[in-house]
Amino acid sequence: MRLRYSLAAVTALAATFISTSAWADPAPTPVTPPASSSPLSPTPSASFSEEAAPTAPGTPSTSPSTSTAGSTPPAAPSDPASASPSAGSTPEDTPPATELEKFWTPERMAQAVPVDEDQPLPGQSSGPSRGKGVAGTSPSHTFEGIKEVGTFFWQDSDLKYRFCAGTVVPSPGKDLVLTAAHCFDSTDQQKKLVFVPKHHRADPKPYGLFPIKVGQIYADPRYLRKGGDHDYTDLDFALLKTEPRADGKKVQDVVGAIPIGYGTGFDHPKTRVIGYPWLPDDDGKYKPHQDPLDCTSPMKKFSTDSSGGWKGGTFSQIDCDGYVRGTSGGPFIIGGDHPQVVGVTGGWQTGGHSDDTSYSSYFDSDLKRIYDAAVAGKMPAPVVLPAASTWKHANDIASGYFALNGSVSEDRMDMFVLWSDGELTVYRGADKGLNYFDKEIRVQKPNKLWAEHAKQVVAGDFTGDNGSDLIVVWSDGEVTLYPSVDEKGFHGEKQIVAPNPTWKHATAVTAGRYGGNKWQDDLVVRWSDGELTVYQNTGTSLGTEIKVVNPNKLWTHAVEIGSGDYTQNDTWDLVVRWSDGELTLYDDFTGTGDTWGEHQWKAPNDLWEHAMLVTGGDFSDNPWPDDTLVRWSDGELSLYTEGNGSGIGKENALVKP
Repeated sequence: MRLRYSLAAVTALAATFISTSAWADPAPTPVTPPASSSPLSPTPSASFSEEAAPTAPGTPSTSPSTSTAGSTPPAAPSDPASASPSAGSTPEDTPPATELEKFWTPERMAQAVPVDEDQPLPGQSSGPSRGKGVAGTSPSHTFEGIKEVGTFFWQDSDLKYRFCAGTVVPSPGKDLVLTAAHCFDSTDQQKKLVFVPKHHRADPKPYGLFPIKVGQIYADPRYLRKGGDHDYTDLDFALLKTEPRADGKKVQDVVGAIPIGYGTGFDHPKTRVIGYPWLPDDDGKYKPHQDPLDCTSPMKKFSTDSSGGWKGGTFSQIDCDGYVRGTSGGPFIIGGDHPQVVGVTGGWQTGGHSDDTSYSSYFDSDLKRIYDAAVAGKMPAPVVLPAASTWKHANDIASGYFALNGSVSEDRMDMFVLWSDGELTVYRGADKGLNYFDKEIRVQKPNKLWAEHAKQVVAGDFTGDNGSDLIVVWSDGEVTLYPSVDEKGFHGEKQIVAPNPTWKHATAVTAGRYGGNKWQDDLVVRWSDGELTVYQNTGTSLGTEIKVVNPNKLWTHAVEIGSGDYTQNDTWDLVVRWSDGELTLYDDFTGTGDTWGEHQWKAPNDLWEHAMLVTGGDFSDNPWPDDTLVRWSDGELSLYTEGNGSGIGKENALVKP
């Protein structure tokens, strides 16, 4: 686990906002050991232990094949349709607060029903509730509510009235309300959408209401896709930006706010849960009872595999009695006199299929990204890179031009990934605002051949057509060229080296422009016995062989090697990550002579021992391949941009653990 950018820092940031809530008060650098001697000198570094020389290559093996809900509510009174939603909201998108105050009468609020979910409505054939039978639940009771928590009301496309709960959270604009993403659909066409703090039966609008314009619902784009509530259960949170109420006052100024708690863990013995259930009235008919439920119960971790079309994961769980459908979006609150909201009812099965158990997606950096977007008034950028738990299964990464948006000279490189199940994926390069990658392309489905036998994958221009080709080193020592790999997959293959015992010992391989010609077609190979070799001008056969370093113990510690032009002299540079965490750049590397220099980017350290995959490429604004992708042992994926002889560059966390 990397211990540098913990979510504690994010939590501290959120806590700096000043809350007027009655609930709250106003509101690792590694040690650097001495540098080792030059790895290219004949004297091994003293920082490495002595190891036995590698055994002789064995007998070649067979070459791998290369074939490649409930009763319908009363109809809402008709009213003029609001203006069509558009990217740029106008005052006509939402009626003025004064008109909405008149429209949302207590009678209309009483007709509202919960959002459509998979859970049955009370009274449906599947049973009178979401299910019973959870032992050890905590008791709940109705109450008038608290001013920071309230209800959204709106009219959907069928002219039915709907509701969902939310919590005011601190923000610079004093206008954000936190809720569950499944409360709102991707079309953002809710009409007459308002937030009503501390809504309850005796006084339905004690603090008035706050309109929400079209285009002011902020959620992860992945969750808002069709089926996103099932595929991205861990992203069931959203923030809505409110307009001032009729007298011009902002919601946070009126009712205060409860700070968001990021990365607070799961074990909280006293967690308060508030929600607006859809409960039976005295005559036995189901309708909103208008008064929220209150319950305090231990919060705990709930982990599950995927089931019934729902993607599994780890969620916060609360066992409170009677939290039926309608409680979605209600907060999980910890902290007593210094509260934080650490969950909202949703996530797994949009909150659970039992009256007695409620879930929440965990509040981590994904929510912080949504929050930052809402503060900035920009929709969150689409995210195509999978989570850290998936990146732990990335066996190799190569940088190249596989999905061209234009000419190579104007394009950014793409990331090619070999996964542990044999799947091959390309992530198309994009600008920083799109997290550097904007499209996922599956080149090949999971398969046993690539999973078990593809050991090294490098990208380069071995055919001279400006696109990128792949070279694969297989477990039996075969070396294969796949020319012009693109969005449509492979376009043939060529055997460069037949199965043999020597190439079984190719421990680390990279491709760059190392003095042969203008193409990225030179291979650098670190062998298991510490020998380092360059093959210049490799194409359908291996290029000219140059032995750079004879077999030695020191270079057996070169765990990862990568390529890029960090010094911008056209001849590329070699990056080496050593087993003790040292990171070294050799500029203008050709494998011959001694004109290229050594630069220590990182002294030996514990952190960089966890850099499992290191590859260079061109992913940022300038035209040089001076950026570095790093996949860490905990699944974090980092992009360091615009490195040079002095350092690896600025870190951008693409995927956080």
